[in-house]
This record gives sequence, C-alpha cells and structure tokens, in this order.
Amino acid sequence: MSDLYLSIVVPCYRSGDWLADLAKRVQTVMDSNGWSYELILINDSSPDATWDIIQQIAENDESVRGINLAFNTGQFRTTFCGLQQASGEIIVTMDDDLQQPPEEIPTLVNALVADEGFDAVLANYAGKKHGLLRNLGSAVMNLLFRLSYGKPKEIRSTTFRAMRPELVRSICQYSTVNPNINPLIFQTTQKLKSVSVTHEQRKQGRSGYGLFKLFRLMTDNILSVSTLPLKIVTSIGVLAAFGSVLLALYYLYRYWSSDGIENVQGFVTQVLLINFFGGLTLLSVGLLGEYVIRIMDEVRGRPRFLIRETTDSENR
Repeated sequence: MSDLYLSIVVPCYRSGDWLADLAKRVQTVMDSNGWSYELILINDSSPDATWDIIQQIAENDESVRGINLAFNTGQFRTTFCGLQQASGEIIVTMDDDLQQPPEEIPTLVNALVADEGFDAVLANYAGKKHGLLRNLGSAVMNLLFRLSYGKPKEIRSTTFRAMRPELVRSICQYSTVNPNINPLIFQTTQKLKSVSVTHEQRKQGRSGYGLFKLFRLMTDNILSVSTLPLKIVTSIGVLAAFGSVLLALYYLYRYWSSDGIENVQGFVTQVLLINFFGGLTLLSVGLLGEYVIRIMDEVRGRPRFLIRETTDSENR
C-alpha cells in the first residue's frame, strides 16, 4: 500500500483562487499515506488567471502537472484529456471546487485496493451540499443511468472516483466526440463499488450548472451513448397504432349497432388524439434531430480537445 503511485485528475475552470489549497491538501494526504503521485490540473481555457496559478503551483511542486487547453471543451472532455495523460497504478478523478475533500481520496483508494475484483470505486455522498435543483438533477440522472445502462442500484453516479488503469484505457478507446465518463464506465464494467464519503459546502465561487445546463447535461448523457429514447418512442408508436385499431373497431361496432353513426359521440376524443399525436410527432422529429446532430459531430471528426501547452518540459 505504501508504494502506490496515484494519478489525480482535476479539470479546472475559474478555480485559480483555491487551487493552491487543493494542491496542498492533496500533498498532505499523499505524504501521510506514503504514496507517490502526480496531480494533473487541466485548465479548460478558463478566462481568468487559472492557468497562471497552475503554472505557479507546478513550479513549486514537481508532483503537479499542468495542461492548458486551447479552447473550452466542458468538464467531461477536460477530464478525458487528463485520463489520457495519467500513468498511475490507480487513477482518481475529482472536481476542482473542494466540495470533494482530498482527505477522502484514501477512502476510495483503500476500498479499490482491498478487493481486486472491482474495477472502480465511486463516491456516495453521505450528505450532499448541493442545492435542491442540482440534487434533483442527480437523482434523475441516476434513474436514467439505471434504465439506459443497467447501472447497479447501489452505485451512485459521481465524478469522485478511483479507477484501475485497465478500465481507464478501455474507456479512452472510445472515439466519441462527446465522451461522458460515467456512462462509458457503466457500459464497460459492472464490477463497481460505492463507498460513503463526506461532501463539503462550496467555500468559494459558484456552480456553473444552471437549469439549462443541467438539462443539456442530462440530454447529452443519454443521447450520446444510448438509443433508449428512440426505443421508447417506437414503443409508444406501436401502442398508439394498436389503440387506433381498437378505437376503429369500437366505432365500427357502434356504426352497425342500433345507435347509428350519427349518434356516436367522439368529437372531443378526436381533438385530444390529434393534439396528442401531433405533439408526439414533433417530439419524435426533434429527438431524431438531436441524434442527427450528434452523428454529424462524429462524422466531422471535431477534436475533443486541443492541448495548447503544458508545464512539462515536453508537450504530451
């Protein structure tokens, strides 16, 4: 245990004010456990002084590696960049906002080392300090992951995780333009474990996830790697067609009955059906459009990220 070499991957955006604190706390934890490590800080083209702070930290700590991206790519692709650069025996990913305490890294690592049957250990927050909207979005995402990818019920979908390098290499082989790491993990392995960790209040800054961004994130997580929505719409279409046949048989029966067709009451029913299936048709077209957009992104081969510079002597 004492000779472990860890890679800790942290995507950074507008977090320069507290990155030095993060790096110091990581160093303290690693030293107290006798682990060697590399702390990979990836600047997602942040408009503030985040990259300058990362360079200063790397100059004073040889265990810190800084990567500066040429354009903003988002949290998942930034993390993916760090995973491709990681060389540790165990790779840990975490956010840059200090809500995931570096002191909890040993909890994840020890759980993974203790049982070689697991490929990854994901954090399960004992008491989340996010707002109501963020917590609701996380609950919906966990439910969708269970339906879409067969995620085990006891596993929580979080960005605080420890993984074996074999798993990291496997998910890095996916060439998708929009890599969503947790769905890729759930598609690659079921040998997962959750452990309880603390979740701290955000001390500085504010979350970049508003209502619209949470909705887009949820949409991307599902549509980018799953065809479940298409299957749902197809099933609704089949049921609707079957229901239409039953309704036609019902009206045919009424026509041949003593009531006659003129006494058949159905105007409201027709209006409701037209509105329902009109809306369903537009939803289906929009859903197909979302998939077409993603197909075009993949076909164009747009790079997931572009490294402008690093703090290493040679760019990787």
